[in-house]
Amino acid sequence: MGSVWRDARSITDLGQHMAAWLEGRLPSWPGYHGPFGQEETDGARHLIPVLAAANRAGYVTTCSQPACDEVLDGVRWRQRAWVEGVVDKRSPLLRRLEDLAGRGFTVVHGWPRAGYELTTRDGRAVTGIGGFRMRRNDVVREWRGVGHQAIRDLKENGVRIHLIDLTYGRDDRLWPALANAIR
Repeated sequence: MGSVWRDARSITDLGQHMAAWLEGRLPSWPGYHGPFGQEETDGARHLIPVLAAANRAGYVTTCSQPACDEVLDGVRWRQRAWVEGVVDKRSPLLRRLEDLAGRGFTVVHGWPRAGYELTTRDGRAVTGIGGFRMRRNDVVREWRGVGHQAIRDLKENGVRIHLIDLTYGRDDRLWPALANAIR
C-alpha cells in the first residue's frame, strides 16, 4: 500500500490521498479490495471529479454509487444515488452536508439500525446500508495500514455520513448538491 497511507496523520490527509486514488494516482486504498479501474467502476467515472473534490474538501468518501434504472440481460436493476464518507466533527463542512436533508436528500449519521435499500434486482434488495451496529474496531479494520494518528483522528473526530437520493434512477441531483456543499 505504501508509506503514503502509513504517513497519514489526520482525516484531512486521508481525504487528500483518497482524491489521488480516485484520480488514479495511487493504486489502492486500505479498505479497497481490487485494482483501480475494475469493470465495476466504469459506469461511475462521471462521479470522480465531484468525489475527488469532496475528499479534498474534507468529506473522505469510502463508498458510492450512481443511480440507474435499467434492464440488463433481461433483469431490471434500480439504484439510488448514494455516497458514504467521514467528515471531521469540527469542520463547518459537516453542517453543510447535514443541510442537504432540507433539500430532499436523506442524510444518515453513522450506521443506522434500520436499513436503507440502495440497489434492487427485479424488485429484491441486493445492496443497502444499516441493519447492524458498527463496532469501534471497524474503523481500524476499514483503514488497516493507515497511520496511528489518522486512526486516532477518525475515532475521536470522524463522523460517518451517508447521503442518499431516495428516488431510484435519478442521478442528476445528489452530485450537484454535493458539489455545492463542498464549495
